Amino acid sequence: MTATQGRALGVVETRGMSALVSAVDAMLKAAGVRLVGRHGIGSGWVTAVVEGDVDAIGTAIRAGTEAVGSHGELIRTETIAGPDRTASDAMPHLAANVEPSDDGRALGLLETQGVAPLIVGADAVAKSADVELTGWAFIGGALCHLAVRGDVSAVRTAIDAGRRAVEPVGTVYASAVLPRPHAGVDGMLPGRLAGEPERVGALGVLETTGYAACVAGTDAMVKVADIGLRRFSIGSGGRIVALATGSVDDVRESVEAGRAISEDVGGSVAAHVVSSADEQVLACFGGTFSAKAEASGEAMGLLETRTTVGLVKAMDRMLKTASVTFEGNYKVGYFLTASVIRGDVSSVREALDVGAQEAARYGDVAGVHMIPHPYGALEERLPHR
Repeated sequence: MTATQGRALGVVETRGMSALVSAVDAMLKAAGVRLVGRHGIGSGWVTAVVEGDVDAIGTAIRAGTEAVGSHGELIRTETIAGPDRTASDAMPHLAANVEPSDDGRALGLLETQGVAPLIVGADAVAKSADVELTGWAFIGGALCHLAVRGDVSAVRTAIDAGRRAVEPVGTVYASAVLPRPHAGVDGMLPGRLAGEPERVGALGVLETTGYAACVAGTDAMVKVADIGLRRFSIGSGGRIVALATGSVDDVRESVEAGRAISEDVGGSVAAHVVSSADEQVLACFGGTFSAKAEASGEAMGLLETRTTVGLVKAMDRMLKTASVTFEGNYKVGYFLTASVIRGDVSSVREALDVGAQEAARYGDVAGVHMIPHPYGALEERLPHR
C-alpha cells in the first residue's frame, strides 16, 4: 500500500468552465489546499482536483459547492481520504498545467454554446470597456469560453455587454466575474494566442456541424467574394468554424454563400458578420491571413459518417471502385469522422456514389460532397492534410 497518511484529495466536477473556475477560486481561498490538476471529460464536463488535509478539503469542497451558484451546473464533489499514491499519480488531471501566475486583475468569463456567438460576444466585450481578451478555448459539448482581464468595474461592464450581444444570436451558457481571483486559477485559463491585433472591415464566421459541411461552405465563401480565409477551428460536439475577413459587403456575401452550401451538405449552425471587428478579436480568434495559393488541380471528395465501421467499409469500396487516392481523415467529435479523397472529377463522383451507399448500410451518413476545383488557399488551410 502507498496511501498518503493525513492527506486527502478533493474532486469537484461541473459542466462548464465558469462554474469550475468559480468553484476552484473559492476552494483555494477557503482553506489550505492546492490545485493539483484539472481534466476535461467530454460533453462540457470538467473536473478539478485539490490536495490538502482532510479537514481543509472538507472546508474547500463546501466553499466550492456554494460558489458554483448560477455559473453553471455542479455535477459532483468527492473527498478521497488517504489516496493511494499509485492510483492518484495515474489520474489524467495531473497532465494539466496548473502553475499559479498571479495576474492581479479581475477575471471575467463568458461561456457560450458554439464559437460563433462567442466571437460576437467577444467583440462586444472588447468594445465596451478597457479590458484585455486573454484567450478562449473549447470545453466539450459545443461549449466554449472566453477569459477577460481588467479592473473590476470594466470587467463587469464588458461581461454584461457580451451577454447582451450574444443573446439575440445564440446561447449564453454561463458567465462569471471574479473581482480578486486566487493566483492558482490562472493555470486553468485558456492560453493566449499568438495573433497580432489587426483592424479589418468585417469578420465572417461560419459554424457547421461536421467537417464536410464546413469545407464545402468555405469553398463557396472564397470563390464568391474577395475575402481572406483566416483559419479553421475544430471544436467539440461536432462543431467546426471557418473565419474570413474582408470588406463588409464581401464578407456578408461570402458568409451567405457558405451558409447555403453547408446547409445542403450537412448542417449550418450559425453564420455571422462582425463589422469592424475589434483588434483584440482578430488577435484572439483570427489566425493569420491566407493569400491566394496555387490549386492542386484535382477534385476533392468528402464523405462523413457517424460510425467508424461505415467509414472504413466505404473507403475500402471507394478505393477499389475508382481511380482515387486517400488524402486523410478528420475527426470532429460527436461521433463524426470525415474521409477525403482526390482524383479527377468523374472518378471522385463515382467513388462518392458507391461509398455513400456502402456507408449507409452500416450507419448514418452525415455528409457527402464533391468540390470539382478546390480553391488553393482553402487546400492549404485544411486540417486533415
